[in-house]
Amino acid sequence: MRLDNGLTVLVTENKALPVVSVQVWVRVGSINETAATRGLSHFLEHLIFKGTKRYPGDEISRRVENNGGMINAGTSKEFTQFYIDSQKNGFEDAVRMLADAMANAAMPDDEINRERPVVIEEIKRAADNPSSELYNSFSSALFPTTPYHYNVIGSSTVIRTVRRKDILDYYHHHYVPANMIVSIGGDVDTPAALALIRETFGAQKNHPAPAHPAVIEPPHAAVTVKTTKQVEQLYWLGGFTGPDCGAPLLYAADIVSTILGGGRSSRLNRVLREDKQLVYGIGSSFWPQGGTGVFSISAVCSAENVTKVPTEITRELDFFLANGPTDAELTRAKEMTRSQWYFDQETAHDQAATAGYWHLMGYPSMPDTYIENINKVTAGDVTDFLKMYYQPQGLTSAVLIPEKK
Repeated sequence: MRLDNGLTVLVTENKALPVVSVQVWVRVGSINETAATRGLSHFLEHLIFKGTKRYPGDEISRRVENNGGMINAGTSKEFTQFYIDSQKNGFEDAVRMLADAMANAAMPDDEINRERPVVIEEIKRAADNPSSELYNSFSSALFPTTPYHYNVIGSSTVIRTVRRKDILDYYHHHYVPANMIVSIGGDVDTPAALALIRETFGAQKNHPAPAHPAVIEPPHAAVTVKTTKQVEQLYWLGGFTGPDCGAPLLYAADIVSTILGGGRSSRLNRVLREDKQLVYGIGSSFWPQGGTGVFSISAVCSAENVTKVPTEITRELDFFLANGPTDAELTRAKEMTRSQWYFDQETAHDQAATAGYWHLMGYPSMPDTYIENINKVTAGDVTDFLKMYYQPQGLTSAVLIPEKK
């Protein structure tokens, strides 16, 4: 449902337990930032619940926890998500507090200054985390043109120096009803829930949603980024760009990921870990985005295998491209993909999140059609996916190499 002020509202009733999840999805993340605002999407995640005129200080979090609920938020490249999960008797309170936070967050100077060192410390920890640094290097190499290039956590320089006025300008520019989705899941009555949303979120002024940046990455040659770091093992992350959320081969990408690196019986685990003993661990994944998606393979190995591992991975991909999957692999991959999808829908929170995410991406029917489309994937689709996305550009990779002692 879309309100007159542009807000999208989703309700997924689930009467299994007397719990409810109220979520707000805002179309703003690191792809919407500039050099002067790098990290403000993440910074706002820290500041939104620091009080409003109606709910000063930490009253929002205290009220949620006094009702036995949970309040949290997260930032990605494409969105920021806020949610309150509670027993059903906390539903009205959750809606009113989230609506007020989205429109009237106070963000006083003392709270901003209190959070600056917290976020700067997060940035420092991310730089010391091998997985985080590897992922950021890989993203930068894979997306030299589009704003997927930038990391989510942001710039310590911006966080240290940004003015309150600039934070509020960014907040009021992006946190408008037409740029938000409210997704509710759990033990609610849909007409009553919609009436409450109209009264609260629906009363907010209508403003145009900000323009969305270009997020389709042009084809480019594969590159490898190597970094020497104080780590015990070698960390390798490689892959290639893939389909966006609306592409027909999206489902084949999930199946390819499962065949190659999903579980102990996957090709890469069986060949590189068990048979050739070149890696300590290996896996693959595909994640869709509003624009160009990402197909990745990750591995941890000893430094002496720095050239052997990517060579063997490429060999397996070439063999897969030439021969396609076996019938048994295709069947197993579909079973595993279906199971994972079902497990990801178990709770009221999960169901609200799935609905919110796919509406945000522009494909609201995905929760109802995903399994049907997975069932339709053929061996030819698998080969077509590899031909279209892997073969032309090879593997872009990032490597963390242990410093010599």
